[in-house]
Amino acid sequence: MPFVTAAKIQSHRIDYVIIGGGTAGLVLAARLTEDPNVTVLVIEAGTHHVEEPVIDVPGYMGRGIANPKLDWTFLTVPQKRANNNVVLQPRGKGLGGSSHANFLGMFRPSKEELDALEVLGNKGWNWDSLLHYTKKSETYVPVPISDEDAEKYAIKLDPTLHGTDGPLKKSFTKEWPKIHESTFLAAESLGVPKNPEPSGGRNLGAVSALISVDPVTAKRSYASPAYLEPNLHRSNLLVLIEAHVTKIIFEEAAGLQKAVGVEFLKDGTVHRVVGVQREYIIAAGTFQTPQILELSGVGNPDILHKFGIKPLVDLPGVGENLQDHVGVSTIVEVKPIEVTVDDLVDPELAKKHEELYKEKQEGFYAMIPASGNIFLSAEHIGSDSDVKNWQEHMHTQSTETLAKVNPALRSGLEKQYAIQRELFASKEQAQAEVLQYVGHQPVPYAKFTPGKHYNSFFCALMHPLSRGSVHLASSDPLASPAIDPNYFANEADLDLVVHTIEFALKLNKTPPLDALVIGPHIPSKEVLEKGKAGLEEYVKANCGPVFHPVGTASMLPREDGGVVDATLKVYGTSNVRVVDASILPMELSCHIQSLTYAIGEKAADILKSEHFPA
Repeated sequence: MPFVTAAKIQSHRIDYVIIGGGTAGLVLAARLTEDPNVTVLVIEAGTHHVEEPVIDVPGYMGRGIANPKLDWTFLTVPQKRANNNVVLQPRGKGLGGSSHANFLGMFRPSKEELDALEVLGNKGWNWDSLLHYTKKSETYVPVPISDEDAEKYAIKLDPTLHGTDGPLKKSFTKEWPKIHESTFLAAESLGVPKNPEPSGGRNLGAVSALISVDPVTAKRSYASPAYLEPNLHRSNLLVLIEAHVTKIIFEEAAGLQKAVGVEFLKDGTVHRVVGVQREYIIAAGTFQTPQILELSGVGNPDILHKFGIKPLVDLPGVGENLQDHVGVSTIVEVKPIEVTVDDLVDPELAKKHEELYKEKQEGFYAMIPASGNIFLSAEHIGSDSDVKNWQEHMHTQSTETLAKVNPALRSGLEKQYAIQRELFASKEQAQAEVLQYVGHQPVPYAKFTPGKHYNSFFCALMHPLSRGSVHLASSDPLASPAIDPNYFANEADLDLVVHTIEFALKLNKTPPLDALVIGPHIPSKEVLEKGKAGLEEYVKANCGPVFHPVGTASMLPREDGGVVDATLKVYGTSNVRVVDASILPMELSCHIQSLTYAIGEKAADILKSEHFPA
């Protein structure tokens, strides 16, 4: 029985403390406790979600957003280049973290992007290594599909690229929306081919989403049921829930800071865990990992002094280099050729599909409304002169960021930009993504009219040039951090999003998709009549994230502004590591969920090799 109380922790000999029971944290805990002689304590601020339909039912995806039980519901600081808007930044709350809240798509980046991690100074972090660990995390479960449908929806997987015995289940949807096929054919007419196997290092083109759904149960497969619940019998796996870590306690030893305890708040009382035998691992995610580091005295001394925190390790990269895919939705009204999410406002139809899901694991709720994605190169969305202009903006001096004045951060960012220039020059690398949502995507800037049918394209930038930050907003550890994506700090980002919207608008006017489109919903006709200037204002007024934040504890050399080394150890400490998506120094052309599992798997082997060598 792994769930413990704060009082009972002290009676256990603990080898590792993992701060955060999210995606990577649970992977790491499960793998380390495969050795019965290793005891791991996971401290999670949220709770354990069991039989929660909003999480489990694929067709309910997105319903947990802004639910305080399921979502941290973070907000940005006002975005000065986006009409001073405060933008919602959802993050999964509870065991499983954002793996219980994501939109289920399991997309991988390109080979060159992952190899770039090694180029940036991280030995052993490359395509081959991370493919191995991604496969280790998963089991692909085939669902029946006819040869005709496989051709329509671009499905021809290479079995050697997918896992066969990992904890996480992934599959294709059992039913396909008809408009999906029309979208892919229109994309082909615009020079974007279907890509029936995007998981092998070439993700460009129109692809059908592999989703983290177990087709046998028709339920979401995520970190908690995949990695935690099968191991609840392990006496060496301890889980403390609804406990908020406030800081790590350090002592200096041999010129480094050694963690000697962790402090947490539970039920209004402050507790400490001390005497941990090996290491403290922060797995709190891109927004909360830098917050914990700063509360513990690790970070930029100028920021720490503001909040009365004694600097213990001078690491200016903590909380810097924040990146996320940024974009905006376009929606058109379409002919009612099939049942979509739009029809489920009818209570009788919704009830019918709920019963179908319960009885046969079929119907609308067994699938997701977002199963088609189009990954575009710079060539697809811009002219040669556009690409040249974007590349000319790939320099630190073109971006308003702390890296302009901090030599270490500037060095690291210039190295990132050098890689981005190469990626932009390639016709094989995705720079934008058009995410199809069959129906009216629930966005605050567009109203749904019952009885009408819609098709949505969310237009997102894959490799933003802007860099933001996450820092303390208060010395109160329960306060949300100050999240600043710094949207459009590099003006090329705005232009790139506008060009992606223009591609989506063109897609809607291309056969055979055009035959299904009745007319524009958003952007409105009035906005479209203003041309590029109208689209720029539309983006600034309505932009938001795709919920893939990375970079705030970057895995880079320390002299390049890095926070952790290639073994994920925090610089200046002897026994603290970070294991989550915050270590990724550059945004990737994928949905980062699949890579976060791989980070947890690789981290487990790193720790095993250091502490328990063969």
